[in-house]
Amino acid sequence: MGEMSNRERLLRVLRREPVDRIPVAPFIHINYVKEFFGSHEVDWVVKTPEVYKHFGFDTIHRNCSLVYDAYGPGTDTWKMKTEVQRDGRDETKITEITTPGGPIRIQEELRWTCEYDAESSAVEYPIAGIEDFELFRRHQPPLEAADATDIRRAKDAVGKEGIVAPWIQGAFNLLALYYRKLDDLLLDPLVNPGFYARMMEHFLTRYMGFVQQLIDAGTDVLSYGANVANAKLISPEFYRRYIGPYEKRLIDFIQSRGVIVLFHNCGYARNFLSLYSDLGMQAYESLAPRPYGDTELNEAVAAFGMKTALAGGIDQLDLLRSGTPQQIDSTVETICRTVRNRSHFILGTTDYFNEATPRENIHALAEAGRRHGGV
Repeated sequence: MGEMSNRERLLRVLRREPVDRIPVAPFIHINYVKEFFGSHEVDWVVKTPEVYKHFGFDTIHRNCSLVYDAYGPGTDTWKMKTEVQRDGRDETKITEITTPGGPIRIQEELRWTCEYDAESSAVEYPIAGIEDFELFRRHQPPLEAADATDIRRAKDAVGKEGIVAPWIQGAFNLLALYYRKLDDLLLDPLVNPGFYARMMEHFLTRYMGFVQQLIDAGTDVLSYGANVANAKLISPEFYRRYIGPYEKRLIDFIQSRGVIVLFHNCGYARNFLSLYSDLGMQAYESLAPRPYGDTELNEAVAAFGMKTALAGGIDQLDLLRSGTPQQIDSTVETICRTVRNRSHFILGTTDYFNEATPRENIHALAEAGRRHGGV
């Protein structure tokens, strides 16, 4: 088998086809692109492939995601007012929506955790009860077209060096991140299953319209966030009954249109591996080992076999930040030996690079992947 382009190699693995070597494609997020170039103003859509190329990685470009308008668009009957309060670099955003049936309020907080990385989440969710959901269902205007420019720019920047894989949220992540407080959402299917089903159906159907726009923009893969409903939080039976069917519906919707789903759980997943296998996604990540997850690679390979491509396996928190190049090489060798001839595999990280990861360790990962990744 002759040498392949990075793009061909990645797509063939994700389609569960033979390749010339195991691709090496860690998760490089916007924060590391900023750190690499030493600037908050860097154009990460254009510059992300340069970071991958610098280290000799195969490129999975995820830094081109479109913004989902979860609460808009504003109209005369859905009037939106947003106030941003700043405390240094941190922000609190309060959105108030006036509807014919009553008000809606959302409060979101953005907090910088490092020089180039911040966390953002809702602290006051818009749906506290059935009446709030009914305001969305009855009065929220239809979804508008999203600006897909960044996907097209990413495709131009990547070329044959890799693939474009913007983020979307899975069905449960969607509600837990945007609409309803997590502990309430987890109780809903038990205490009011009809309400839960109506919410999931309504917002999933709306979201599919947004996802179709990403598909129409020509993305190769969709990185599919599914980490909220993890195996530490809920039981396999709860997942099977109340979450899995909605995830499968979205996965089937995407893959029926020729786009690959790269299903992402960067934490606890061991008790869900057989359930995930039944969802039918073409690829699964991130195979997080202890202490930040609980996945045993050998068990994951056995659960998925050759029917689902796997990605991840390298601990970017301890091993890449504090380990030695020799330890990284040994870990990569073990992973490649475990998956060879048993899995379609992409060597990657269990989540994105943290700041201050030694560059010599990142180079060591790339070199070890090429050294041990022959098939």
